[in-house]
Amino acid sequence: MSIPFGTDVWVPLDPSHAILGNVADEGRGLVSKTVGGTDWWRTTERHSTNGPTLGFWREVGTGFEVSVDIEIEPRVQYSDQATLFVYVSPNQWLKTGIEYDAGALWNGAVVCNPYSDWSLSRRREDDSARFKVQVAPNELKVFLGDDMIREVKWFGPPEVHAQRNQKIFVGIMACSPKEGGADVSWANFEMIEGLPK
Repeated sequence: MSIPFGTDVWVPLDPSHAILGNVADEGRGLVSKTVGGTDWWRTTERHSTNGPTLGFWREVGTGFEVSVDIEIEPRVQYSDQATLFVYVSPNQWLKTGIEYDAGALWNGAVVCNPYSDWSLSRRREDDSARFKVQVAPNELKVFLGDDMIREVKWFGPPEVHAQRNQKIFVGIMACSPKEGGADVSWANFEMIEGLPK
């Protein structure tokens, strides 16, 4: 099911940190610029949760899949990023998408559970722009195109019943820990109920 941008379903996780942008292509796309001094990152020394978001709340149920195409201007600053975003709590969340670091673009995933665990691979010209997350009770799977790039067990409350009834925030996020202004865009946001067998 396609979920067009610019409809009432889209809300920020924190109203003071909303993605502001322009809806494009009859709701299929959203174009924005990153805001400086923003990030989602958690270590023993730092807890940043001010990266602008847009998304919606929903129950985990028996599982679902969300996906979106992501683009970011290649000449940006250290750690500028545009992502698909899943939020359970302040110390349990996932962001996956494209990030600029060390003079190159990277496909990355950061899983916070309870601290940020970062994995990335250098982005190639022929890499898919589509990032996908499968959410199941106590498990996440992250895909770049059709290729799984990350699997996380024991994500969410330990009791499966509590996990199924729990509402989580699903959407997009963009941030710039340094200065802002990176051009970012998302297109063709989709959600599928249930998971492949």
